[in-house]
Amino acid sequence: MEKLGTNFSFLDKEKYLKIFENRLSEKEKNFIIKNWFSIDAVEFDYTKKPRKVVLFEIKTSNKYIDPKPNWGQKMTLATRNMYNEALNIGFDVKVATVWLHDNWNYDIEIVDFNQAKYTVDKPKKYDNGL
Repeated sequence: MEKLGTNFSFLDKEKYLKIFENRLSEKEKNFIIKNWFSIDAVEFDYTKKPRKVVLFEIKTSNKYIDPKPNWGQKMTLATRNMYNEALNIGFDVKVATVWLHDNWNYDIEIVDFNQAKYTVDKPKKYDNGL
């Protein structure tokens, strides 16, 4: 199983930034501050040169229920726009889907973010008025 990033929205933002701010560019730092509660997880990938910061959107889906064949997973417009902005800044963006099976089994699939694979859902409570 591939390791997912750290879910840092549960961490104190100031403490997190104090530890990691020297590893972030100014644009990356400002993006993380602005979107602190919208990013599901983050990982520093030192296997690439130069190192990459990977942001994760985490989804769950039922594998044992027939999905509608032409419907992508849902994502709000604000989330889609946020991850497109992240790509423009230089972050790697991944979507990790936890596929639930019968008998409590599951698989985790990690793919590069591609907005064309997601259906835009209605805005959520914290979507900045979109």
